[in-house]
Amino acid sequence: MASIAFPQLARRHILSTGHTYSYAFHPPSTPSSQTLLFLHGFPSSCYDWRHQIHFFSGQGYGVIAPDLLGYGGTSKPTELNEYKSKNMAAEIIELLDHESIDKVHAVGHDTGCTVLSRIADYSPSRLLSCTFLDVPYAKPAERFDLAMVNSLTKQFLGFERFGYIGFFVKDDAGRILDQHSDSFFTLFYPEDLNLWVEHIGPTGAIEDWLLQDKKGPAAPYISEAEREIHNEILQNSHDSALKWYHALVNNINEADEIQENINPKLSMPVLMICPQHTKLELPGVEEQMRQIATNLTFERVSTAGHWAQLEARDEVNVILKEFVERKN
Repeated sequence: MASIAFPQLARRHILSTGHTYSYAFHPPSTPSSQTLLFLHGFPSSCYDWRHQIHFFSGQGYGVIAPDLLGYGGTSKPTELNEYKSKNMAAEIIELLDHESIDKVHAVGHDTGCTVLSRIADYSPSRLLSCTFLDVPYAKPAERFDLAMVNSLTKQFLGFERFGYIGFFVKDDAGRILDQHSDSFFTLFYPEDLNLWVEHIGPTGAIEDWLLQDKKGPAAPYISEAEREIHNEILQNSHDSALKWYHALVNNINEADEIQENINPKLSMPVLMICPQHTKLELPGVEEQMRQIATNLTFERVSTAGHWAQLEARDEVNVILKEFVERKN
């Protein structure tokens, strides 16, 4: 949560929905300086943007990085419908309004890219640009079928890619993650990406790993102190964070997005940053993004892991800064 991760930048605000949001905020150095919005994924918080927050605030940019709904110091509702993407996107816009921020360069990672996608769909005028880190734009009104997705990835990749989602939507998954947080951390923030092929992708593999309390080598891109802060923020809140996966599997956004008849096209400048090609990457990511974004910049960092903002922090910062400056 912001109060632990960035005590000098931490703020809290109660929205009209009744949800309280915890977030890090650094105002721009001048009225003409622009602001970046950072949207984290799972199992994260605004703390996963620490290298970007320090870098861009030091460059004079404004920065706002919320703990998203269900995470950190932000509200953790128990009702699944509270996690509808349309509503969460509107809450981010209300947070921008509270800080008198008109337009932002928005950056998403992992499930944060889902919220970014819906902000781009519902409130495109508020975005100077969109940056998708490792995970592409989420097309609206696409029905999610986990069994079909795992079947297709096994066909294309040779192994199931998303078996872990089946565990994430079990009733006791949050409790197991809390009880085996160190085991989970070394698996989800791995030194060796092959751990994901063997212990995350296949159905049932992650549960076996956790219940045996296995631990992988420490990732070199995260210090022990950083790991302790991460675990302090996430402890006892995995259950609410997993609501995002329940929302996905239960297709709770489908009706809203069909009703809105969203055109899946992004008119604003778009940046997609991906790691190096690995056996985990689904084919055609760049091609799919070019069908959606009329003004796309596609970049790859030199590292292969999912957490590019941590593992390739300097490269991500330079790529993002150059992109933002070109779009000013």
